[in-house]
Amino acid sequence: MKDNVNREYTIEWLQYDRPQPMYSSDINKFYDNFYQHNPVHTPDLDQQFKDTFVQWLNNHKYSTFSGLEAFTRLDIINGCTQYIDDLYQRCGTLQTFKDDYKYHWRLNNDIEYTTVDTLDPNKELLIAMPFPFYGDVHPDMTQILDRCIELNIPVHIDGAWISCIRDIEFNFDHPAIQTIGISLSKGGMGGNRIGLRFARNTPEGAVTIMNDFNMNSQATVSMGIKFMEELGPEYFWTKYEKDYAKVCTDFNLQPTKAIHLANQNGRPVGIRPLLRFLHK
Repeated sequence: MKDNVNREYTIEWLQYDRPQPMYSSDINKFYDNFYQHNPVHTPDLDQQFKDTFVQWLNNHKYSTFSGLEAFTRLDIINGCTQYIDDLYQRCGTLQTFKDDYKYHWRLNNDIEYTTVDTLDPNKELLIAMPFPFYGDVHPDMTQILDRCIELNIPVHIDGAWISCIRDIEFNFDHPAIQTIGISLSKGGMGGNRIGLRFARNTPEGAVTIMNDFNMNSQATVSMGIKFMEELGPEYFWTKYEKDYAKVCTDFNLQPTKAIHLANQNGRPVGIRPLLRFLHK
């Protein structure tokens, strides 16, 4: 069920088909304040965003991300969906796992998902971390990455959910991983998508061209900087931690590591309407 102002604190408001990422009135207040000012126009605006983004990742208290220093090429992206589109454009086809980002299925309704045992050495792999179905690292992640090294399969990490999770430790510097896309969308900026791609080497393609020729939107880059500076990392967990625990207890759900997602009998369910009800 889609979230709306008439939400109630009942089990009927669990979201099964399309769990929505978290949102709050404080995000609206942030936008109201930001839109009173023109975007900041400075020669090093993109570099400011990159520096702020890396610091924002390092400032996480509930989770720890290491190994990013191995990825020396940083490019601004219009959210992880642009990162994914760029990969499809460059690679032609990709292999993904079942229950990953549904966008892959929307692009190709006849998609055939891979498994650890059927990984194709002729296709590059894109996998989300955290993985949407689990709200956590894929349980076979280590095995998947090691198998990709054996088969010489380049791996790309969709880190769209990093802005809404906690209690995850992940080392990105596995030799199979070639690029990582991380955005602020799930942290509250879904309507003004902005993020960063980390790459070991300089990839060809649209994202690189956009960055090399200073074609990124100054408005969203400026907004991303202010968003990270004012709200900081793990904003939703800081605000809704007690409410999340209450929802899981009240509706007999098992917690995940994503603020808007819980688990019901092995099935992910969205709890955004219930969290927002407690703060309406």
